[in-house]
Amino acid sequence: MKKSLPVFLLLLIIVGALIASRVWVYHSSQGDGAALSFEQGGNNGQNPGSGPGTGTGQNPDTDEEDRLLAQQIAAEEREAMLADRRIEVLDVSRLLFRGYFYEEAIDLLNADEDIINFETQELEAEILEAVEELELFNGEIKHIFFHSLILYPEVLFPNLSVPTGGYNEGFIYQSELFRLLPQLLERGYVLYDIKDIFSKDASGVMRQNDIYLPPGKRPLVVSIDDPSYHYGQRFVSGGTGQTGGFDRSRTPGAGFANRVLLDENGELATEVITPDKETIITYDGDVHIVIDAFVKEHPEFSFRGSKGIIASTGYMGIFGYDLPDLHTEGIRQEVIAICDKFKENGWHFASHSYTHNRDGYWGPGSLPANISRDTRRWREEIEPIVGQTNLFIAPFGFLLRGESLQVILDNEFDIYCTVDFTQPVHVYDKYAVMGRIEIGGYSLSRYVSTLNRDFFDVESVKDSQRPPILSN
Repeated sequence: MKKSLPVFLLLLIIVGALIASRVWVYHSSQGDGAALSFEQGGNNGQNPGSGPGTGTGQNPDTDEEDRLLAQQIAAEEREAMLADRRIEVLDVSRLLFRGYFYEEAIDLLNADEDIINFETQELEAEILEAVEELELFNGEIKHIFFHSLILYPEVLFPNLSVPTGGYNEGFIYQSELFRLLPQLLERGYVLYDIKDIFSKDASGVMRQNDIYLPPGKRPLVVSIDDPSYHYGQRFVSGGTGQTGGFDRSRTPGAGFANRVLLDENGELATEVITPDKETIITYDGDVHIVIDAFVKEHPEFSFRGSKGIIASTGYMGIFGYDLPDLHTEGIRQEVIAICDKFKENGWHFASHSYTHNRDGYWGPGSLPANISRDTRRWREEIEPIVGQTNLFIAPFGFLLRGESLQVILDNEFDIYCTVDFTQPVHVYDKYAVMGRIEIGGYSLSRYVSTLNRDFFDVESVKDSQRPPILSN
């Protein structure tokens, strides 16, 4: 079983510290305090050197009663302390159990033999039974992906009767994500680490690994494309012919989050500019932060703390920080800390290319020289920020072929994600290809039967304040 993720290691460290501190307090108060002096026949600590039974020299019976009473009080205090510790350990162990940290939960239950009783043993038995019931998953591994959340659709789509492309087709509303996640949980989906699905053996051959989950559970991979927050208002009016790419003019207050930041407690948050031009800090401003909060409330939605993949392009920066600013040391370190926090929370980063350019790059007619140049720039500009990765999420979902594909493989990207959800997984000798399905206005309108069958009820998820899509 793989190692625990940092968030649960931190949890264990906190519990360990609590236990250690309580043990120290108990022994320091009992080892040389009143209980010891009474056992030695002392007079409330005034004559610790006197022999047994001497007491005050006036009433040995009273001294004996005091000694017995002190022993009783000490025993009761110790039992209360152990009971408190037991409650803490049981609570954390149950939390670990819900998140599929089976070994860690059992180890915690047995870390202090003084607190072991029928409650800890019952929970351990329940965990061991759950491990015995794990089943090999033989179904199709699903992979869904999102773009950034639309927080204020009224800013982007003031006329709901006008068919609109762009953001309306490729993005999801915040309200829709809130309704979608509980349905995924109800259908038994568990966020699963893509790096635990695919790995290379000792000879360097790619393999698809076995997945064991509780009965009724199935793995789900989630990814988020291009969290640059370079969003404008190009598609406000809609209308015929408006089928171009997204506006990347970076208009603050365009209906999306403005940037990601770390709050005063070091937690991830989003800076949002409201339609009234007020700047606020929220904890639900984009997909990854909403998923973090949902998993915190429902640990059973994530297998051992796994979350998903954040796929970053290059030329527009990341998380609302423009590329030139990433060369400023203060901002650079701030963004690195943000990325580190995402990784601590169970996210991986992937390359989504540097240019996200279709012409001669990520589309038919791709040129190996262009792919090489693009990949090199991502490695030089973005990888030092997000960290080394072997994950590649193809722009436009396009699967390169021939020499262009070889450039990607030579750069040690060996897990390649497309948008061909009809054939989700192919494992080749040196790499794996996994298809995805986008969750946005287009799929909510054109893939209704697929989404209803595989993921959630579209009618109950789709927001009524969404205009018709423009594409046929």
